[in-house]
Amino acid sequence: MKRHVIALAALLSVPAWAGPKATTKDFAAPCSKVWEAAKTVVKNSYEALSLNDQNQSGSFTTGNGFTGVRALTFSLSGSGDHCTVSMTGHFSGLIHNDKGDFFKRIQETLSASPQPATNTK
Repeated sequence: MKRHVIALAALLSVPAWAGPKATTKDFAAPCSKVWEAAKTVVKNSYEALSLNDQNQSGSFTTGNGFTGVRALTFSLSGSGDHCTVSMTGHFSGLIHNDKGDFFKRIQETLSASPQPATNTK
């Protein structure tokens, strides 16, 4: 019986010792545009902890007293018209998808951005 209790305790504690898992999403846009969209999303939708223009990285919290407050960090990398956003955060729960929601909001913000005028003759 004691072995079963120890095994069950070990299984239940996996998220505590496994650490945060990184998730990435690629965007078909330059990192300068993705960075502006990500900053807008953080400022409008989350509690910003940090936003670093030099490193194009930041952190924020989401959640509340009912669902729990969760911290997430993100960074951008890429070149040309390709940018990858990498996010790290602890287990986010069964009823919410923090990383997916953040990526979706970035995409929506990019899509809503005014496009440069094309020169037509």
